[in-house]
Amino acid sequence: MNFTVLPDFLAIGGLVAAFWSLLKRTQQTRLRYWLVGWVLILIHIAAQFVSQNVPAVAESASAISVVMLLLTSLAFIWAGNDMRRDAGSHDLPLTLLSSIPDALFYVGLIYGVEQGALYYVLTAAGLASSLWVFCSGRRLDDRTERRMRGAILVLVYAVQAVLLYLDQGGMALNWSLFWHYLAAAVFFRMASDQPGVGVRFTTLSFLAWSLAFPVSVVIRIFWPHLHVEHEVWNLPKFLVATGLIFTLLEEQMNKAEHASLHDALTDLPNRRLFLRYLLQAVRESRERKSKLAVLVIDLNGFKQVNDLHGHAVGDLLLQGITQRFAACMRKRDMLARLGGDEFAVILTDLPNRDAAARVAEKLQDVLKTPIEVESFSLQASASIGVSVYPDDGDDVSRLYASADRDMYTHKHAVQPSGDA
Repeated sequence: MNFTVLPDFLAIGGLVAAFWSLLKRTQQTRLRYWLVGWVLILIHIAAQFVSQNVPAVAESASAISVVMLLLTSLAFIWAGNDMRRDAGSHDLPLTLLSSIPDALFYVGLIYGVEQGALYYVLTAAGLASSLWVFCSGRRLDDRTERRMRGAILVLVYAVQAVLLYLDQGGMALNWSLFWHYLAAAVFFRMASDQPGVGVRFTTLSFLAWSLAFPVSVVIRIFWPHLHVEHEVWNLPKFLVATGLIFTLLEEQMNKAEHASLHDALTDLPNRRLFLRYLLQAVRESRERKSKLAVLVIDLNGFKQVNDLHGHAVGDLLLQGITQRFAACMRKRDMLARLGGDEFAVILTDLPNRDAAARVAEKLQDVLKTPIEVESFSLQASASIGVSVYPDDGDDVSRLYASADRDMYTHKHAVQPSGDA
């Protein structure tokens, strides 16, 4: 008995168990697709074991093994296929079914079926089904991108047809697997807006997995006596697995950091991030000899809203106010929620104090229109204090204290009792 693939089976089995455990905790659609991919790899390895040890069904097991590689690539492509993120979970099985032409193409080559016309028909059918998978997403509204993907697919299947014409069926099979895993690398990278080390490592690992197929052909042609250990060919699989786990850990760390620096209700920067950014802004303004302003905003009468309508309505009102305030900000400005009904703004690169006053007036104006919250039409107002660097202070504490005092001056003018 040949047990060379047994360690791989055990390792991938452990990986499947780990992803299953993670899926139960997070219910991420992407994790579900990754899990499907690793289950298919598990079947691929099991089929390899059968092909090595049961001669009577070696050919069938080899066919299953190769087809599982194809289906695995589609599962990973689906996990990162940005244009179909809104697709239902039932669409992954449909995609796997759409791979039937390519799967039959593989099976025919492995069994040595000598029907040239059949392979061309399967190539054309494979092109049609791949166009559906890659170009029919409901979110793929960009015509240029749709056409580009279509042109690339026509090219890759044209290469497959040329290899068939040259009677190079084995090369055609390896070419097909190569571009499928290359697509997995591309879509995995595209799915991340801000790729970290984990995403880059996984993308390169998918690329290495794709290159394993043409490299094996090159070695077989030019160095037929060169023996490459089984573990070398399987290394890209485990690099991908490592990268996926690292990507998940990195994402969880980023989420934890984001949560520690942002308000849970409005997703605005919290006091901690506000002070960090203000310190940086003061340093930059000092170096550039420019002005910046700090606005401290306190909502008037917000406590009464909570008392009369409940905290749920109060939370919705805060979210509505946040949206209106955010619409007044430039990209380089910061709007933060410091806690309760208190907000703050940092305005950089200002020409003068009047520019800050105009922003404060604009923030007041956007609250003049009542905000619809559930069945209530609520009128909000705010007291806003302004301080300008370096006129009102040359460090963070003085700037904030000056704006805070100015805010309370306005608040007492509106509400002499000081009732918040």
